[in-house]
Amino acid sequence: MKVKILFKQIALLLLAVLLCPVSEVLALTLAGQELEITVSDAYVSRYIWRGQDLFGDNDGANQPSIDFTFPKLFYGTDLSLNVWGSFPVTGGHEDSEELDYTVSFSRDFMEEAFNISVGNTYYDYPNTSSTADVNEPWLSFTWNELPFLPLPVSMTLFGGYDFKARSEGPEEGWYFSWGFDTELPLPAAGGIFQEGQTVALGVVNWGQDGVAGLTPSSLYSTELSASTTYAAGPFTFTPNMHYSFMHEDTINGGKNELWGGLEVSYAF
Repeated sequence: MKVKILFKQIALLLLAVLLCPVSEVLALTLAGQELEITVSDAYVSRYIWRGQDLFGDNDGANQPSIDFTFPKLFYGTDLSLNVWGSFPVTGGHEDSEELDYTVSFSRDFMEEAFNISVGNTYYDYPNTSSTADVNEPWLSFTWNELPFLPLPVSMTLFGGYDFKARSEGPEEGWYFSWGFDTELPLPAAGGIFQEGQTVALGVVNWGQDGVAGLTPSSLYSTELSASTTYAAGPFTFTPNMHYSFMHEDTINGGKNELWGGLEVSYAF
C-alpha cells in the first residue's frame, strides 16, 4: 500500500537522523531553530472519530503518527507538521485506510492562561478515487485553568469546516465541540504508578450542521475519556479508555460506544 510505504520511508529517514554523528544532529538545532520530533504508534479497539464508529462493526485500528514541531518559531508561535494514519487490523475496510496531513500554528497568551491554535487538516483515503477526501481548516481556543474551581480544569472550544476535495465529494459543513479536561495526581505507591504520574480525565461534546449527509444536531455525542502515561527513557506508554454517549439515533444507530487503546511514543 502507498500509505504504508510512505510511513516506512519516513521511519527510515528518522532512523538515519538518529544514527548520524552527534555533531551533525546538534548542528540542526544550533543552526537556528529547535526542532522537536515525536513518533508514535497506537492501537485502538474501535475507530471512533468524533463519536462516530467509522468501521461500523466495532473493528480496531493501528494508528501511527509523526509530528514535527518548531517551538516559538516566530513571535512566540509554534509551528507543527503532522502525518497521521489509520489502518484497520481486520479485513473488509481497505477503502477506510486513512492518511491525514495537518499543519497548525499555536500560541499562548497572558502568561499561558489561554491558547489559540489554527490549522488545516487534509483527510486522504488513498485506496479510493479521492471522492471521500476532505479538507478541513479549523480553530481551537483553550482556557487553561478556569477560575473559582477546586481543581485545575481547562476548557476547549473547537470549530472546523469540512470542504470536499472533489466536486462529487461529501456534503460540506461544520463540526464543532466544547469540552473540559483535568489531571489528578496518582499515588506513587506499591510500584504501580511512577513519581509525579497523573490521570487525565476529559469530556467533549460534538455537534455538526449536516456535514457529510448527517442529520444536523447541536449535540449528537458526548465522550468521556481517561488516560495515564508511563515514562521509560525517551519512550512513553499511554493506556486510555473512552465511552461515548449518543444523543442521536441517526449516528451509530444511537448506540453508546466503549473502547480503549494503547499509544507508544518516542520523542527526540
